[in-house]
Amino acid sequence: MNNIIFVPVGNPIAFHDEYDKDNHWRYTKDTRNYQTIVYSYNDYHIPEDTYDILVKDKGFKWDMARHFMETYDFRDYDYIGFWDDDLVTDIQSINRGLEIAQKNDIKVWQLSTVAGSASSHRILHQDKQNSYTLTNFNEGMGPFFHSSLIPKLLKFFDFHEVKSGWGFDWVFSGITKEKCGVIHECSMYHPDKPPSYDRGEASREMSNIINTVYPKYMKDVYNEDTGPFNTEYKTYEVTLKG
Repeated sequence: MNNIIFVPVGNPIAFHDEYDKDNHWRYTKDTRNYQTIVYSYNDYHIPEDTYDILVKDKGFKWDMARHFMETYDFRDYDYIGFWDDDLVTDIQSINRGLEIAQKNDIKVWQLSTVAGSASSHRILHQDKQNSYTLTNFNEGMGPFFHSSLIPKLLKFFDFHEVKSGWGFDWVFSGITKEKCGVIHECSMYHPDKPPSYDRGEASREMSNIINTVYPKYMKDVYNEDTGPFNTEYKTYEVTLKG
């Protein structure tokens, strides 16, 4: 598989006892089934052994993600991840997630969140008895998309310039017409820290996406009269481990 993770970086890598410190997911080791492309957005010096490609850029995460999608030929890759720089996991966990996603033709997915993570989305919390679940939600901090879906993400930017990302992740499933996988065999840790954006602005952006942008996108792209997006968690399928 030829996979890549896009990640805006402005802080040192973090660690967590749950994961192999010698194989942090950012380390450029030959055991990876993916590469990393780092977008540097401030003056922090990023160690050379933590990226494959380094780009200087400015803006919100999804501003830079759009620049990446418009600059690089996404058809060169199988899966593309869009990660935050504070996420913690290891190479083995991402490799296993990619393996499960490819084997089961899961085109939108993320690793589950380990206990203690800052995540209010219970549908993402790791359940170690499961291999994976298919749901209607992945969180914007660390999703993967099959490259065939990138044109649908780029199309969304014609309707709305994503800033905080609030609300955008709720409609991943709707705008791609794919169920969202949550890989429970492996996980990631999301530390609790103050956001870099205004929560009031983010809340207003989410309301706009759910109530206005999403229905317009679905009507113009699919000729479907959906109305506002229904932000209710749904689990469609559970696959037990083993």
